[in-house]
Amino acid sequence: MKRIIHICLWLLTGIFAEVSLSAQNPFIYHKGKTYKDVAAYRMEEIIDLNTHTPSTPILYEQQVPEHQSTLSYKVALPLYVRGIFFSRDSRPGDYQWPNNTNRLLPWMFNHLEDLTRSDYASIPSNALPSASGDALLLELADGEYLFAKAIAGSNSLSWFQVNQDGTLTLYVSTLGEDALTGRLPLLIFRKSRQCCNRKCRNLFRDSKRRLKSSSVYHVFSDAYDSLIADKAVSALRKRADKEYFNSFDYLGWCTWEHYHYDIDETKILNDIDAIEASGIPVRYVLIDDGHIANKNRQLTSLVPDKKRFPNGWSRIMKRKQADKIRWIGLWYSLSGYWMGISAENDFPPEIRQVLHSYNGSLLPGTSTEKIETWYEYYVRTMKEYGFDFLKIDNQSFTLPLYMGGTQVIRQAKDCNLALEHQTHRMQMGLMNCMAQNVLNIDHTLYSSVTRASIDYKKYDENMAKSHLFQSYTNTLILGQTVWPDHDMFHSCDTVCGSLMARSKAISGGPVYLSDSPSEFIADNIRPLIDETGKIFRPAAPAIPTPESILTNPLQSGKAYRVFAPTGDEALSVICYNLNTSPAYREVESFVKQEDYLLRESTGKSADSSCDSILAFNWEKQSAEVLNASERKIKLSGFIDSLFHLCPIRKGWAVIGIQEKYLSPATVQILKRTTDKLILDVHCTGTLRIWADSHGKQELRSIPIKKAGRIEIMK
Repeated sequence: MKRIIHICLWLLTGIFAEVSLSAQNPFIYHKGKTYKDVAAYRMEEIIDLNTHTPSTPILYEQQVPEHQSTLSYKVALPLYVRGIFFSRDSRPGDYQWPNNTNRLLPWMFNHLEDLTRSDYASIPSNALPSASGDALLLELADGEYLFAKAIAGSNSLSWFQVNQDGTLTLYVSTLGEDALTGRLPLLIFRKSRQCCNRKCRNLFRDSKRRLKSSSVYHVFSDAYDSLIADKAVSALRKRADKEYFNSFDYLGWCTWEHYHYDIDETKILNDIDAIEASGIPVRYVLIDDGHIANKNRQLTSLVPDKKRFPNGWSRIMKRKQADKIRWIGLWYSLSGYWMGISAENDFPPEIRQVLHSYNGSLLPGTSTEKIETWYEYYVRTMKEYGFDFLKIDNQSFTLPLYMGGTQVIRQAKDCNLALEHQTHRMQMGLMNCMAQNVLNIDHTLYSSVTRASIDYKKYDENMAKSHLFQSYTNTLILGQTVWPDHDMFHSCDTVCGSLMARSKAISGGPVYLSDSPSEFIADNIRPLIDETGKIFRPAAPAIPTPESILTNPLQSGKAYRVFAPTGDEALSVICYNLNTSPAYREVESFVKQEDYLLRESTGKSADSSCDSILAFNWEKQSAEVLNASERKIKLSGFIDSLFHLCPIRKGWAVIGIQEKYLSPATVQILKRTTDKLILDVHCTGTLRIWADSHGKQELRSIPIKKAGRIEIMK
């Protein structure tokens, strides 16, 4: 049912408190600087999330004090049981918030003050939580959920601060010298609503149990519905309303984890040869960092480094073929390079004049028109070189590069939107990388892919576990508007190559290798794709099941479960043991009948006419009809267990091609009667079908030697 959400103004009244902190702006950005307890005008009015109703999801300040650049508010929270705070980690000596890079981390807590403790059980490969963050999810004492998120206005940005005593402060600022003006958006929040879908309630006629906690997913979707509707604070469209760039439907290969910065023309050409010789249908190559002409990490030219690429891109582009490597992508930074643009550049005069010097860098700006001019030149140049898509990195650092000046938020936001406009206009694909920042997350107007976590690292078990935890949890937010990019992986990783491949499959995002082509493990790769290299993808990104959302699976001693809708009617579930302690080497997990109803939370139907649910164990290639009790699973060590839950209708359950990780995505159900099943099978392999005919149940195996239409009789 379509939800109509009214965006209303929140009127704050009362007398403003006197300024007790310096009004001078502190937002000049450098390493090691934190923004805890920044100078701010303390507002007398409290933001009370107990009293506001879901009809006012976006809160506004209408009476902005004159000549103030930063305001702070106390936030009153409802009684809660536990929660997640979404922030980066706090690494002394490194860049801090708002440079969230690709480290927007889900920090679990029972009490907010837990996050301020020096003995907080941290996330492997990361430091302690940052006190400054972007979003908050609470499980309330009454069983409902509350989601609150910082937002950006025309020239303001809000953020949350967790205080030592467990209280919460909301800041809103220009992050520069100019004062706050106009109607000021503060935050967005939603409380959960009870599921009233009669189809869900009646799905299992013999079961009195109902799926609990499904309302947790509504707080994210409802919040983003509200955010999308309010054009003053976002430039967004829902993920389902965006076009997915066609190369990302296919298997790719990236240079980064194989070479890091050490790339050149010869290595890439040799690897293209090796990829083609491997027999693995890699369809795009992504050239990552290491090619950029720069001085002191500032861009000097859009021509690649002449020592490494003496022929520019011409020889590499000649290797593109329609039936082999069809697309080539290129890594770049949103601001030119890591620290912006060098004054010693070779750009034409009309481009130089649209750049402005600030804090030791040249930056696009200062007007919207000048910023658009820079990105038109930027994207057009890459297009003329022959690139099909861009992987854009370091988005979150664009804001810090502008901080302390004037029109900071507007300029940084304009950079993001100009890139969106120009790649869309020129039909260039766009893969966002370090974009887990409010400005970036809430202004992906056209692009459909964003990185969801820290980098994947080969042979690092704990980091792999952390990577999975972050990727799936962050998708609760990111997945509202984009497909999550779980990063590249190594098929030859002896620690988790196969496991990681299945996580990439169920993620729904791009799947790209970074092995040396001579080390490709075909058994881990081919279950991802068809003969042409096309990926079998879910109908929505994988996210945690309700009991896994607010539990830290790295230290909980419990299993971690994620799910995604697959094919026309199935639900795929992966159970993990992500615990990092040897004490939890073995844990117990489960699948159950009611899990199938989770399809509804993704916007996909859970067919009400099914007789029951068939669980197909992908590893064991076996199936069983689920009854009222849970199917228990033992997980020993760092492993996963993949199940496909397929509805039984008219005596049929369609599993799909068993050799592929996402078996249900390999078939389309054209027609089903009590006697006949007509399918469109998308690849060769062994088709698995469950049939019940006159009380006789069987799991059939049907060899498929040619993709296409097939008719099966009972």
